[in-house]
Amino acid sequence: MEYTIELVKSTFKKLEGVHELHESVFDQQSLLFLLKKELSSYSIFDFMKVQAFFEKDCRDLPPVYKKKFKKKMLEHLFENFKSILSNKDSQNEPLDMEKYRGFLEQFGTKLTCTNEVPQMTVLYYFCAMYNIFITNTPPHPEGTPFPGGFVVEKRGEEYYCPVKEKQEDNVEAICKFCVAKQMEMK
Repeated sequence: MEYTIELVKSTFKKLEGVHELHESVFDQQSLLFLLKKELSSYSIFDFMKVQAFFEKDCRDLPPVYKKKFKKKMLEHLFENFKSILSNKDSQNEPLDMEKYRGFLEQFGTKLTCTNEVPQMTVLYYFCAMYNIFITNTPPHPEGTPFPGGFVVEKRGEEYYCPVKEKQEDNVEAICKFCVAKQMEMK
């Protein structure tokens, strides 16, 4: 998949583009290296933009749910950001390359859908890559609320999501790549 030079320059700070994520990643360490490379250039001003975008993106959610969801997701993004930059001793397992390429294809499609890709989207996808492919955790962390009062749960070593099956066919969602299992609804 080819991406225009202008889009790449406006989307990434240090990476040459999604093709670098395709060509240079073969295990957890190589992915972590590229995530660190990109995120090391983020400034406090980028995080202010991310927070403003997230605020705008959540404006139509029900008020009680919105407050909890925003708090949990922003907290998770910032924790992931710090964890990526400080991670020195993660395992170095091979990646499920089919799943990884599928994730990158969806990410690349997201990047080419609009001329202006918010840093929030880029940061979210990078953190999701870290969760799914390096820490083997869901991009929506334990305790993430969903409408109806349901939350992502961890039972033993497994994660359970109340909406996974409903979102797996959603082309906008990354649920099909998530390590969580569908929660049985009662």
